[in-house]
Amino acid sequence: MSKTQQALSLVAQGKTVREAAAKAGITEPTLYAALKRIKEQSEAGKERCPCCGQVVREGFEINRDVLK
Repeated sequence: MSKTQQALSLVAQGKTVREAAAKAGITEPTLYAALKRIKEQSEAGKERCPCCGQVVREGFEINRDVLK
């Protein structure tokens, strides 16, 4: 998992952006940019992977049989 994904996970758990960025070792603007991208993508109706949260690109499908 990338540092940004780790920080996003911490924010989802209730940490502040400042705390999450510091703990993951990234800058706050990096984390804010990632949060903005997620918001824009969700507003555009793009599907996200339930495991890692990344956007599923066009032409790909999520194999729900392998999800726990």
